[in-house]
Amino acid sequence: MAQPRAAVLVVHENRGLTPHFFDLVGRLAGEGYAALCVDLLSPEGGTASVSDPGGALGAAPDERLVADLRAGIDELGRRAPGVEVGAVGFCFGGAMAWQLVQVGEPRLAAVVPFYGPAPETPDFSRSMAAVLGVYAGRDDRVNASRDRAVAALERAGLVHEIRTFEGADHAFFNDTGPRYHAAAASDAWAALLAWLRRHLGQGGG
Repeated sequence: MAQPRAAVLVVHENRGLTPHFFDLVGRLAGEGYAALCVDLLSPEGGTASVSDPGGALGAAPDERLVADLRAGIDELGRRAPGVEVGAVGFCFGGAMAWQLVQVGEPRLAAVVPFYGPAPETPDFSRSMAAVLGVYAGRDDRVNASRDRAVAALERAGLVHEIRTFEGADHAFFNDTGPRYHAAAASDAWAALLAWLRRHLGQGGG
């Protein structure tokens, strides 16, 4: 097996580790990345055994969720030692991606939150990650947190870019969901890959 160009932690939506995220890990692997999506409902028995994944994830403390994501980065380090690591999260997972920026996870060189609400009082000064924030033009709830995320990125002096896909709604990237927007998803995928190539190590390709 060829050495991966880098490693990517994928953070799922509040519906848990659904087939969409197995597919997404495979797509990233096809682009040359070691990729992993942690089932954040593992302490409850795993996504398949939880009747209300959103409720269970909402009740879980951020500290536990961040610790589980850090364990995922540990595992990526075992699978692909010596390469840089990024993270991408969607919806609830986007919020958790912002949390990884907030706590300053030092192993992350790039973070891409897709339509994730930023922390209420963001402080990204401990982070060194390059951040691509992805938003949907019709997603008023999450977009209400965009300005504070941008201000925190600027205060922290982090490399960042904000992309808003007009005409798309929350969860537009998930091709198994009712709000899938094919054109926006295609463009966002290209933007994600370009960001990873630019900010994770070996690049090229």
